[in-house]
Amino acid sequence: MSKQKDEAARLAAAAIDPSMLPSFSRRAPRVAMNTVTDFTGELGKVEKDLREAREKLALHEGSLPTRKIDPKTIRLSKFANRIDQSMEGADFEAFKLEIANAGGNVQPIKIRLTEDGVQEVVFGHRRHRACLELDLPVLATIRENMSDKELFEEMSRENDQRKDLSAYELAMHYKRAIDLKLYRNWSEVAAVLGKTKALLSRYSALADLPKPVVDAFPSPNDIQPKWATTLRRVIDVDSEAVVQAAKRARGSGLNAKLVFEMLINLPERKLTRVNFGVCEWTETDKAIRIDIGKNKLSPEQLEGLQAYLAQIGSGKGER
Repeated sequence: MSKQKDEAARLAAAAIDPSMLPSFSRRAPRVAMNTVTDFTGELGKVEKDLREAREKLALHEGSLPTRKIDPKTIRLSKFANRIDQSMEGADFEAFKLEIANAGGNVQPIKIRLTEDGVQEVVFGHRRHRACLELDLPVLATIRENMSDKELFEEMSRENDQRKDLSAYELAMHYKRAIDLKLYRNWSEVAAVLGKTKALLSRYSALADLPKPVVDAFPSPNDIQPKWATTLRRVIDVDSEAVVQAAKRARGSGLNAKLVFEMLINLPERKLTRVNFGVCEWTETDKAIRIDIGKNKLSPEQLEGLQAYLAQIGSGKGER
């Protein structure tokens, strides 16, 4: 039987039983191996880029957006810890030049929006001042709903990461928080900021130095914390003599260490202390001081003492 007759027979059988039709398999399109390889490589690159983008985004999770702001619209914080001398001199001029060459501050400052809508510096006072003097917009992040305590603690943490803040600036920063009733005392500040009480005790002594003593140094930033306790000790013994020495040292051209030595190495003065039980009598060659415990005398005795002192003051007392 010829091929044509065989094919006719198969078709006739299929008309009776469709299962007799020949089956055809569809072949998958042929793709060149190099095309598959290229596609796989591109897919891997996209996945890698996506992974790296997610990692970079995670680094900035919770961060605030930055924008450039006119520095004249931002006020200084009441907790500002920079003294005027930190905004002057060759170091600050070099700092300004860096910012000028960069076209502005690269590291943003942080500001908060107060309840009355005022923008206030949280940290970055030098950068703010530099942009203000250069008439450049300042790059800043903005935080809303920030309390005074949050501001103080964030400013303090930022201070810990910087090396150019002086001990005196830190001492006044901590003291201001106590003066403004954010914290009850230096011990509470130490606990909140994770500082030792010994360190905060030095800062306390430094912050409490009389103004004439601070002014005796070329700059308050030159006063070392370890000097403060010694200075307080000699001031407690004879504050008048220390203040007079400080006035002589001011503008003398002496460096900070020589000023310190001048203030603590005062000529010895005659000093007499006598404890009478109800009071302590302290006498130098210029003054007598009597310290009386208030609970040591009865109300009648106190009235009698006041009357006697008034009589002495009027010149009628016995000599």
